[in-house]
Amino acid sequence: MANQSKSVRILDLIALSPGMRFSDIQKALWHMTYPPGTRPWEARGDSCRGYWCTNLLGGMHYHAGLLRFFCTKGADGLWRRNNKPHQGKPWRTMGYKRFW
Repeated sequence: MANQSKSVRILDLIALSPGMRFSDIQKALWHMTYPPGTRPWEARGDSCRGYWCTNLLGGMHYHAGLLRFFCTKGADGLWRRNNKPHQGKPWRTMGYKRFW
């Protein structure tokens, strides 16, 4: 699991849960980026919030976002995994092309 991307790990985490709030998903990503004891969640600031919000929900003109492609949002506001497979490469499955 350590060699999986954060995108794959977060989709797997959502699949194992009964549903996750957006803030819980952001918190899980924060803890994947900063191991416990290095930077507390309460002092997060905006350092990676915009980057992951765009990757999770998508941008206006360039991609759908992980949640909008691989998950559905219930009436209760919780995100749940849909049945679209990603084979360990969610961005390729979405048709996203890297420019670098």
